[in-house]
Amino acid sequence: MDRERPEFRELVGDDLTPEERARLERVHELLVTAGPPPELPPALAEPPGESQPSPIALPRRRAGAILALAAAIALVAFLGGFVAGKQGVGQGGINAFQSVNMHGTAVAQNASAKIDIGELDSSGNWPLRVVIHGLPRLPSGAYYEMFLTKDGKTLAACGIFTVAGNTSTVRLTMPPTLKHYNGWIVTRERPGTKAHPVVLTT
Repeated sequence: MDRERPEFRELVGDDLTPEERARLERVHELLVTAGPPPELPPALAEPPGESQPSPIALPRRRAGAILALAAAIALVAFLGGFVAGKQGVGQGGINAFQSVNMHGTAVAQNASAKIDIGELDSSGNWPLRVVIHGLPRLPSGAYYEMFLTKDGKTLAACGIFTVAGNTSTVRLTMPPTLKHYNGWIVTRERPGTKAHPVVLTT
């Protein structure tokens, strides 16, 4: 019977946080410990009245196996839905309430980006997910940096990043004073130079 019980790691994978894994393991163990529901009492096995057709009875072993299989399927569906939901928010996305598009400048005419602004995190910052297209990979030591602007004036940094291909997704943060800014830029930074060319802007 143990061979038929699904392994917890096979159900949820290896990409959970320790807290999520501990919580799901408790649910898993409770469901496995509970086992299938008790068998129907003999008094209820026969339907009331003689006009109703007699049910087809299954052997007890087969009925127990079916119940165990149903419980396993229900557990897989529950854990699978939970993990899929967490993956949708944790790996690929954030609970974005606003999106902003960026376009390339004369320095990077084929570049573009989309900024998704998430809800305030526990530290009071706005999480950003930035999907970037068309920025070239930079030599070692060089990087890109995103800034918040107000009427074209650079005011606050959101973070630095690099890209590895034609499309890259990076996570940055923005200070909580969102109303103080009305734009973004991305600059190309190279050690030893004083130039800060803007490659993306809103």
